[in-house]
Amino acid sequence: MRHAMEALGLSTRAEFARFLGLPRQSMTGRDEDAPLPDAWCWKGLQKRPDIFGPAPVSEARDAA
Repeated sequence: MRHAMEALGLSTRAEFARFLGLPRQSMTGRDEDAPLPDAWCWKGLQKRPDIFGPAPVSEARDAA
């Protein structure tokens, strides 16, 4: 969660909840370093595919 918030430029969990369209209570008790639930990733992907999309493939890997 921490990495996603940093990438989005958000500083509070409430802002992150608003971005995802979730109630603030969804963030209560969540570990900052735990992976995001799949549903949250899908919501993030719909709104910001540049951040939540697949990692770019390097050209060196493409050539192999």
